[in-house]
Amino acid sequence: MPDDLTTRLFVADWGLAAKLSAAILGACLSPAPAQAQTYQIDEFHNLPRLTWDDTTTLARAPGDWDSRQWSEAGLGLAAVVAVGFALDHAADQWVVRNRRASWDQPAKDVAQLGGVGGLVLIGGGYLGASWLDKPEARSLWVDAGIATALARGSAFVVQFATDRAVPSDNEGTSHFRPFSSSGSFPSGHTSQALAMASVISMHADSAWVGAAAYGLAGMVGLARMETRDHFASDVVAGALLGTTIGRAVVHVNQAKRAAGGARSEISFAPIWRPDYRGIQLVAKF
Repeated sequence: MPDDLTTRLFVADWGLAAKLSAAILGACLSPAPAQAQTYQIDEFHNLPRLTWDDTTTLARAPGDWDSRQWSEAGLGLAAVVAVGFALDHAADQWVVRNRRASWDQPAKDVAQLGGVGGLVLIGGGYLGASWLDKPEARSLWVDAGIATALARGSAFVVQFATDRAVPSDNEGTSHFRPFSSSGSFPSGHTSQALAMASVISMHADSAWVGAAAYGLAGMVGLARMETRDHFASDVVAGALLGTTIGRAVVHVNQAKRAAGGARSEISFAPIWRPDYRGIQLVAKF
């Protein structure tokens, strides 16, 4: 039997595509373990602190960006705007003209990967990896859970700030009501799915797993367009947001694991010199 853990989780009454997605994204892939890594930060009692550390680290990150990173962010924003002008109306009208009632349920099933179904996979994967003592697999699901939470949270903030009308409202592609309620821009389902896919891709030691994860995450965005919950630019923005956050979370947490984890250490040492007597306090965070 191979050493790596594969857990297939199926959700009852899902369509075939959603079942296949759950099987692949539910795989707890365990690459060859890095001997220098420790996984204390992935233990359940450490997760609140790890989540907070990742949140604050990512929130401060733009302040340390160099010109290349700002250029990449600008290109991403330009891509979203370009898609909005070029494809939003045309793609939505294509969906209206070619929509089939028989497609609705499969689209909703696939979209579950960016919703409750994805959360079930993350929770089940973490519990399974912990129970079977697979630390590398557990770290995958820890990163996926944190990335999903941050991607969803970030998407919600932007959705509230822009409150873009959803396609099914038939109010056009440029109807915004800032700070009124949660709108369609960006796609939260897509941001969640791409956050998960990017984490799986970076942890996996097989290229086809990463390709499959990204492909299935892309299907979530298409499904949300099929149900007229999002425009094309909503999906592109959600994909960029989720991918960026997913990759950043893995980079940050893998660095912590390689360094032995983000543990606090406090020690005391007496100081006894002819000219000074006291106690030295050493704190490491």
